[in-house]
Amino acid sequence: MYVVVINTAGNQRYIFSSNKRQEIVGASDLITRVDGTWADKALEKAFPGFERETWRLDTHDAELVVAGAGGVIVLTKDREAGRRLVTELTILALLHAPGLDVCGVVVEYEPGTLAKKMGGVRKELAAVRESRPGPQARFLRLPPVEDCGSSGLPAEVIRREGEEQPRPRSAAARAKLDACPGALDRMAEIAWLDRRKPDRGVGRRRMREIVDRLGLEASWVGVVHADGNGFGAIFKGLDAVVADGDDRGYVETLRSVSQAADECAKKAFREALRRTARETIRDTADRTASGNSAGIPAEGVPPAVLPLVIGGDDLTVLCEGEVALPFTRHYLEAFEEETARDARLTPVLGKLGLKRLGAGAGVAIVKRNYPFHFAYDLAEELIDTEAKRVKEWGSALAFAVLLESSAPDLRRIRQAGGAGGSASPYLVGAGSAEDRASGRRWEDLERRVGALNRRDPESGELLIPRGVAHDLREGLHLGAEVATSRLELLRRRFEGDRERTEVLLKLLEKEGGSLWLDDLDGRKGAVTGLPDAMVALQFLTAGSEKAGSETE
Repeated sequence: MYVVVINTAGNQRYIFSSNKRQEIVGASDLITRVDGTWADKALEKAFPGFERETWRLDTHDAELVVAGAGGVIVLTKDREAGRRLVTELTILALLHAPGLDVCGVVVEYEPGTLAKKMGGVRKELAAVRESRPGPQARFLRLPPVEDCGSSGLPAEVIRREGEEQPRPRSAAARAKLDACPGALDRMAEIAWLDRRKPDRGVGRRRMREIVDRLGLEASWVGVVHADGNGFGAIFKGLDAVVADGDDRGYVETLRSVSQAADECAKKAFREALRRTARETIRDTADRTASGNSAGIPAEGVPPAVLPLVIGGDDLTVLCEGEVALPFTRHYLEAFEEETARDARLTPVLGKLGLKRLGAGAGVAIVKRNYPFHFAYDLAEELIDTEAKRVKEWGSALAFAVLLESSAPDLRRIRQAGGAGGSASPYLVGAGSAEDRASGRRWEDLERRVGALNRRDPESGELLIPRGVAHDLREGLHLGAEVATSRLELLRRRFEGDRERTEVLLKLLEKEGGSLWLDDLDGRKGAVTGLPDAMVALQFLTAGSEKAGSETE
């Protein structure tokens, strides 16, 4: 028996190699074709008459086990047929998606050993990928040719897009632009809030409006990346939940878990859009690409969010800065809810001692023309260095607003908060109910932002003036003692004003009214949530205003 594993690599690098929104959208669609239409064509050529739903290895020559996230796993009885499958699929990628890294291996296994063999198969795939030239080696520069205007690769054609002047385009850029219309249709179907599928023309037009808004109108754009907590360990541990040597049980479990995770991610994405849209309609007029006069999304119209990658536990979206934080919070909560009730996942999670799957998310909010590959790198670093540090607690969100034009340096960004480091990450979902999450819950961030936004109901003036808040933040740069002294002066200034005193306490930590929290390593009073609240002010109004107006 043979297992064939083919998948893509460097997906985010491929997507964000250009800053043009149409190329970004098209690149995301080309990746989905690897496990979609191209996989179907390759399987049909390697195994004539192949059908995804009906072919099983017991009765046919091949069986598709997993197809998603830019990869496929196929079982076959014929090594040469497996090699033809790898050849056909990689040729399709070379022809239609220049620059995309697609690689595959065919590995023999003895019946009854598939579960134990899969770990070795993934290692062999990584070794094969490392042993061959990468995609950049395909774009030779001899003889010299002009650079592509967007990707920097050797130009293939001179091409006009819309009202732009004709510009040199590389083969990779041309392929991504060609894929953009189909990508808009796919995104509209995923993101449409109405239960019915959108008319193709209407859906494509709405998604085009979002692309144009992000590229031409939005002041701030958010790059959101979310990654499941311990998801790889679940797949590696599947052999522990099926009988030893039961290949059929392992295959069916692997297939059902993969499909369930993929569907949970898509359901969570749509639910997050729905919740974000409700907040947008209620609290933020004229902040979406809906096309109506008030800017409020009509029924079935999504907020300005582009789903670039949704596969398994992986999510990458491009969105308007003002919806990035609430959308990410809602996605993490919805993902937990969906995985907790999916009947295909719960038996496996139960055997592994889990009730649900969580995720860590990084949100980089940048100016519209900032290079997105830098923004994505920052979002990924936020996950690895902050959100994943509390993965045992549950789902968490880490964010950064980039106020500079240079390449991002997360350590420098966090040090800009002054004496107290950032309280990031912020826990959402079931894990936020634990006592150890105190001060780091999403509600804590909303509480602080709400306090900064709270106004006097009669005069309309801010109860904590911006100058006062900035003075307090400036104290952090001068040292912990200075910041604490300024806080004490502020308390005396507000003494006798019950409402201002209450709002000031909301800005601080509830226990003792202090600026300080312990850091994740247990150091006392080492971090503070004030800098996070200050930078989140313009990106977090829905919910935070309510949090600021509630009494203790």
